[in-house]
Amino acid sequence: NEGTHWLDASVQRPRTGPLPVYLTAVHAAGRFYDPSGTIRLPAGGGSLQIDYTAVSLTSPSRVRFRYRLDGEDATWIDAGTRRQAYYTNLAPGAYRFHVIASSDDGVWHEHGASLAIDIPPRFYQARWFVALEALAAIALACLAYAWRIRSVSRTVRLQSEVRHEERERIARELHDTLLQAIYGIMLRFQAV
Repeated sequence: NEGTHWLDASVQRPRTGPLPVYLTAVHAAGRFYDPSGTIRLPAGGGSLQIDYTAVSLTSPSRVRFRYRLDGEDATWIDAGTRRQAYYTNLAPGAYRFHVIASSDDGVWHEHGASLAIDIPPRFYQARWFVALEALAAIALACLAYAWRIRSVSRTVRLQSEVRHEERERIARELHDTLLQAIYGIMLRFQAV
């Protein structure tokens, strides 16, 4: 109602600018989190699902995605047209999730969406607990070493006592037979 407009459907203008990528939801440990700020998950984290999308009015079904979780993934993961990323058994620490998109022109637009994720350690994953475990392991190793030294020294002492008793027995037998021989010789001389 404001004038005449002309639209030629055979002419397609090239896309200018990157596809806007948005993080829509984060699911972790049975809860939903708002992806607008830093997400602090409960200790132990469990599984993590991140939902994302990109706005393309020309061909939304041909939008392809890549994502990467700094601290977990070494390279970009090609998700194809899937709009979710899944992670399980993440170790405690600070992570940063990045997602980028490519429209049907095949050009990856490096400007995407990102999200900071923080997973605190459980008490048994904390540094002080690991140090305590290391000290306990060292103490157990020292106790095992001391027990082994006592066992070996007791075995050596028993073997030494057995040898000493055998030597005393041999010495007594030699002493007794020598004395008997000397007394026997003395009695013969007296008899002669």
